Amino acid sequence: MSLIELFSNKTLCVALAPDQLTAAVRGGASFAPDSAARIALDHPEGHWQGALAALDGYLQQAGAQAKGLPLSVSLSNRWCHLTMLPWSDALLAVDTSARFLEAQFAGLFGDAARSWIVTCDDAPFGQPRLACAIERELLESVQAIAAKHGHQCVAVEPALSIAWRAVAPSRPAAFALLERGRMVLASAENGRITGVHAQACRGNWQAELAQAWQRWTLRVPQLAAIGQVALVKLDEAANGALPEPFHAARLPLHALAPAYAAVSMMGR
Repeated sequence: MSLIELFSNKTLCVALAPDQLTAAVRGGASFAPDSAARIALDHPEGHWQGALAALDGYLQQAGAQAKGLPLSVSLSNRWCHLTMLPWSDALLAVDTSARFLEAQFAGLFGDAARSWIVTCDDAPFGQPRLACAIERELLESVQAIAAKHGHQCVAVEPALSIAWRAVAPSRPAAFALLERGRMVLASAENGRITGVHAQACRGNWQAELAQAWQRWTLRVPQLAAIGQVALVKLDEAANGALPEPFHAARLPLHALAPAYAAVSMMGR
């Protein structure tokens, strides 16, 4: 589910989060290890201004192999508003779809949402759709920084979409994405996300993850029948045993260190 999407054979992939920027050049399904970069950030409040400054600095100093390449960006889920929206015939036309999405997000998040950029997945007719919104200033700033350094921004996606593509081949009935300060739970069926729950994560992540799953299954009882939930961890500080029913997802790391997991997932 990309807010912008075009295609190219070689791409500069960048993942932005409050605690780090990671990047690498992808050619086909593999990454050039010598192109890998990481910039540590310290923005516990979670605002994206620091990540934008890091992106500007990184693109200014990126090596020759990254120069002018199309740019694909993964955004932390902390900067993405995610929800499932009910089906509406308004989704069948571009103009009515835009108004419907805006009205739905305004109803959920208030009038501030009317200035957000909203997109949704292409679910079958009559089915609820996964929708994502980000602040217009964030999206336009990413585009402007890319253009400033000679890159065409071909994709901007929430980390959830990239994690889903990485775990989808194993056909999980549910999966979770854990990053610093944020967790997202998602259910899946027939190759698409069918439910989503997002919340802050600031303390004991094992306890918070288990409690979040328990609360979600109480609201959606059919989820209680799921025996295993794949977990993708982007928070390097999140160590220790996994609570039930979670298990570590197998990810295509493309020979990059785990610190670059967000970028590595972008290869699929």
